[in-house]
Amino acid sequence: MNEIKSQRQIIQVGNSLAITIPANIARKLEVQKGDDIDVSFRNNVQLDAHFFQSLETVIDQFEGILDQIQGDM
Repeated sequence: MNEIKSQRQIIQVGNSLAITIPANIARKLEVQKGDDIDVSFRNNVQLDAHFFQSLETVIDQFEGILDQIQGDM
């Protein structure tokens, strides 16, 4: 199946949150109101400088062990 990407905004519908499907994509997917669909979600997490500093600290701390493990391979 080909991937169709579209950035959408989350909206409030009653007490729920919803994401709309643009009409042109709904036509392309041949979906209509009431149809069941499978949805995948991905959180676009951005890694910041603090993450990389922490990673560097861990690598420095375990450098000898990592070298030993790599040598065993």
